[in-house]
Amino acid sequence: MYYKIGVDVGGTNTDAVLVSHDNLILAKTKQTTTLDVSNGIENAIGKVIADAKVPKQDIKYIMLGTTHCTNALVERKELNKIGAIRIGLPASSAIPTMTDFPKDLKTLLGKHIYMVHGGYEFDGRLISPLNEQEVKDYLLQMKGAVESLAITGIFSKTLPDQELQVATWAKEILGDAVRISCSHQIGGLGLLERENAAILNAALQDVASKMVKAFKDTVRRLGLLSQLFIGQNDGTLMSLEQSQDFPVLTISSGPTNSIRGAGALSGVANGIVIDVGGTTSDGGVLVNYFPRESTQAAQIGGVLTNFRMPDIVAVGIGGGTIVRFKDGKCHLGPDSVGYMLKEQAVAFGGHTLTLSDFFLANDALQIGGALGIRSLKETIERISGQAFSEALASVKYQIQLAIERVVDKLKTDAAEIPVIACGGGAFLLPKTIDGASEVLFPEHLEVANAFGACIAQIGHEEEMVVNTLQSDEKQAMDKLMLTVRKALLQNGALEDSIKVLAKESTPLAYLPGAVKLKVKLCGDLIT
Repeated sequence: MYYKIGVDVGGTNTDAVLVSHDNLILAKTKQTTTLDVSNGIENAIGKVIADAKVPKQDIKYIMLGTTHCTNALVERKELNKIGAIRIGLPASSAIPTMTDFPKDLKTLLGKHIYMVHGGYEFDGRLISPLNEQEVKDYLLQMKGAVESLAITGIFSKTLPDQELQVATWAKEILGDAVRISCSHQIGGLGLLERENAAILNAALQDVASKMVKAFKDTVRRLGLLSQLFIGQNDGTLMSLEQSQDFPVLTISSGPTNSIRGAGALSGVANGIVIDVGGTTSDGGVLVNYFPRESTQAAQIGGVLTNFRMPDIVAVGIGGGTIVRFKDGKCHLGPDSVGYMLKEQAVAFGGHTLTLSDFFLANDALQIGGALGIRSLKETIERISGQAFSEALASVKYQIQLAIERVVDKLKTDAAEIPVIACGGGAFLLPKTIDGASEVLFPEHLEVANAFGACIAQIGHEEEMVVNTLQSDEKQAMDKLMLTVRKALLQNGALEDSIKVLAKESTPLAYLPGAVKLKVKLCGDLIT
């Protein structure tokens, strides 16, 4: 018998669950996210251990889903001083590095951006050889001025040796203290989006290191010797060491954990999950208990990237969403009071009318310290200028429209499919939704995100391009499968549990004989 703890740090609450080895929830909690997030994590883990009354030495794993990196990027805080080298002259000079970055982020990160000769065609033919002196001259200009380096080469996903060579020279000149992000390990095929992903990854590496240290320190203070993991964007886990090397792969772990957790709690393998928080409702699609990946370039902090991300549609509907009435019409958000609900909402003596106020007044929600139902209804009537029943009907109608638009955007055909509600604000969702075969509210839905982190498996994926006019596609796919399997075993997966999540072969337009191969495997942790 052993136990696991899953933790998810959100903008409003830090949720935690303690589960048995067979994934039964024994304790759960929602704690307010603190300014120093490690305090909120410590409070949440400490609470579930106390409630479950299990021996600390039997807690084998702790999994964390966190918004650290997302927040740092959105808020432009604590980002590394970075350098970036694009290997691609003379072929890739038309569009400069960081062309599509927001101006403020480009100003912050774009001080040491260089292009050098090199790169490959899709089939591995050389565009231009590396010029060692050229590369080293630029590296010397960066010495002492950068904390991390992003290296991107044309079609390095096919042949990464030039990126790896530049990384070797960078270690010699810049020293081991400078972290290096090679784009072939992070993004997809497209040069510009892959380069963007590598730059963001380089910028987030100190943030990730601080997050990992805080996580380790918190666990140690609690007297635990558990093995620690971080949630990835695709619903699988990565080690703490990996998360420091590839922090950009944790950016959407929150919505992903919710999708995985809701699927497991409801027993629904394929459907739509809507996670309602304090600020937004995030909708995603379950495909065989895993989130559907987006086929579009994902925009992170205003930057287009092409690393793996769940297909998420968000709308400004949450427990803290501000409600306004103008000319007799109801308007929801998109702004929210977020974690300041108890300070600003009308139900707690504040002056801001929120969605939670309506559901507290309708006795569909209970929160300690709120005004009485009668008093709250009278206050809402005064602010809205309507009878409470009319105002509530208007609010529910606006919620219905917004959620049905989310469902419509996520569906790929007209067939009705199940919709699963989760998150602390799930009480907002209507019981019937146009386009849904049913709306499910599973037990423990309010901590689906933490449960999703807790049940996650070790995962690994790789992709490559082969020229089928020169190489055997089946042999290339078999070799890729072995490479991914080996990496998965090295990361701590149980060999007998490994299963294939994706095995894809996609011809590339306008490139005769070019086929993109992709393999994604997952497996249970070794117990």
